[in-house]
Amino acid sequence: MLPKLGILAGKGQLPIMIIDACEASGRPYFVIAFEGQTPQQTVADAPHEWVRMGAGAKILKHLNDNGVKDLVLAGAIRRPTMFQLRPDWWGIKFLLKARSYGAGDDGLLQSIIRMLESQEGFRVVSPNDLVADLLAKPGFVSSGQIDLSSYTDDIHAAVSAALLLGQQDKGQAAIARSGHVVALEDERGTDALLRDHAELDMLSRRSGILAKMAKPQQETRVDLPTIGPETITMAAAAGLAGIVIEADRSLIIDRRLVQQKADEAGIFVHVMDLAQSHIAVPQSAPMVFVIAGEPSGDQLGAALIRGLKHAIPNIRLGGVGGERMKHEGLYSLFPMEDLSVMGVAEVLPRLPNILKRIRQTAQAAEASKPDVVVTIDSPDFCFRVAKRLRGKGIPLVHYVAPSVWAWRPGRAKKIAGFLDHLLAILPFEPPYFEAEDLPCTFVGHPIVEQNALGNGRAFRERHAIDPGAQVVAVLPGSRKGEVSRLLPLFLEVIDQLPPSIVPRHFLFPTVENTDAMIRAAMRNVSISVTITNDDEDKLDGLAASDVALAASGTVALELAQAGVPAIIAYRLNKLTAWFARRFVTARFASLVNLLEDRMVTPEYLLEDCTIDNIAPALSALLENPDLRAAQISGYKSALQKLTIAHRDNESAAASAVLRVMRQQRVDGANSGG
Repeated sequence: MLPKLGILAGKGQLPIMIIDACEASGRPYFVIAFEGQTPQQTVADAPHEWVRMGAGAKILKHLNDNGVKDLVLAGAIRRPTMFQLRPDWWGIKFLLKARSYGAGDDGLLQSIIRMLESQEGFRVVSPNDLVADLLAKPGFVSSGQIDLSSYTDDIHAAVSAALLLGQQDKGQAAIARSGHVVALEDERGTDALLRDHAELDMLSRRSGILAKMAKPQQETRVDLPTIGPETITMAAAAGLAGIVIEADRSLIIDRRLVQQKADEAGIFVHVMDLAQSHIAVPQSAPMVFVIAGEPSGDQLGAALIRGLKHAIPNIRLGGVGGERMKHEGLYSLFPMEDLSVMGVAEVLPRLPNILKRIRQTAQAAEASKPDVVVTIDSPDFCFRVAKRLRGKGIPLVHYVAPSVWAWRPGRAKKIAGFLDHLLAILPFEPPYFEAEDLPCTFVGHPIVEQNALGNGRAFRERHAIDPGAQVVAVLPGSRKGEVSRLLPLFLEVIDQLPPSIVPRHFLFPTVENTDAMIRAAMRNVSISVTITNDDEDKLDGLAASDVALAASGTVALELAQAGVPAIIAYRLNKLTAWFARRFVTARFASLVNLLEDRMVTPEYLLEDCTIDNIAPALSALLENPDLRAAQISGYKSALQKLTIAHRDNESAAASAVLRVMRQQRVDGANSGG
């Protein structure tokens, strides 16, 4: 007669399978069900007692009173907080002896097993000793043989990341797409990993791999990597192509149903023998992890990637970006639009999601083991990611220096504490940071490399615009919050323009995340309008424009490059505006004005951003050619200050990043790394 088995039951099918195995074999058993963890149906017909997680003494008493000799830990347990645990005297004694509650899951489980066996006299057994065919064997669980050659990069990246995670005792699973890691398991488990990934921007076809690997130090009697039918369902919802698990160190719950669901979903399940694995992925190509959080950063990131690819054609990419960076070969961890938010009041409602994205991005960057991480603008997000990566042996480069010359000059010293290098797009910025021992390279501004000679005549013909009409470009911002504040104001300004003999046409260049918003607003207006979100069409449209009404930002330089005189306006949320009035010290907002240190382009900001101020200024600009000529002259002088002799911005930025990578390799070699 086998000794009585005590089943410490968590969630999932495994505890039920062990109960069924005991019933079938006639082995006596007793179940400990945990409040808030074990499903009611698991123990409905089984001998059991309900306890809370921290009631160690009560658990032992129930086990001893029921004559339990062997123990099995089965099913997923959500790790409680110390408050939820509320340990009794036995739990406190355990924590004092183990000193491992702050360690990873495996360290904690190993400590529990040691105390149960050495001090309490139980024998802990493995679930696969109790239920037949649980242990995964090499081969495919899904039907048929799958050609894995097209998934080699993803498998290598996901398996490597999962093993690295295991070494740190932080989790067992990782997801990779397009050859780089896009998501890592955390303390919430594999189900949460798959749910999070299902929220991301999916491709139209299945792609990507989930790898679930045992930890190198894994206690094989508990917490082996496990997949079941629900894993297949969630992987399908996340758009994945396959699942890879480790042979002889993973469990498959209900193998028949797993195979059935995998076949129905078109997902392969491969059990890999790591010792016999021959995944051939070249590791010599450098890996660059690039993060951009808004359209202007996406533009900079795309140019940087082009420069890097020109220098190293087989360079590997990871990170976060928009359509331009995706076009250059980046697979974004999640939609960049998740980060396109500005202002105190605007950020607060989205803070939980932003914090989640910070965690995801930092984890993916670390797991990818890049040669360098380049964060682009969006300092509120990017700097938090960088701080999480500090000390991980990864060089950290930030592109677009924070405007310490405008507000909070103390930031220069703070960011010098966690960044390795800074790329500046304004010529007067490096001294601010070099004074704090942070290397800073002026790489020029991408605006000056753009072909400003769009075809205005072709644009007018393409959109049937009267050759004699004055075209007004209207640019209310690239973020939804900006557009919501400025577009109604801009439309009222347009409505206030005085009648003129010359007809007018209004051009609205948009970006991806604001296009639908602007088109919806234009349905109810009676003015002559062209809306375009095509980059080339936008360039031609600016060439066709006589003047512009624009939000403050990079667009001011785009207008300068295109030679379009403009009125700059900007309005903030009341709370954000209060902060701006209190802390901003710069004389101007427009980069043209900053570069020239004078008012080249009229600005109407915060409380000055009113119809009464803007409408007369725009009318004057439309009607006075001398005003337009004066602006154009100032543009030429400002743009000259943004150029680098004999270098373009794209190659200058790429060269600076490559220098940081080379220096890291030299430093690593000198230190024996």
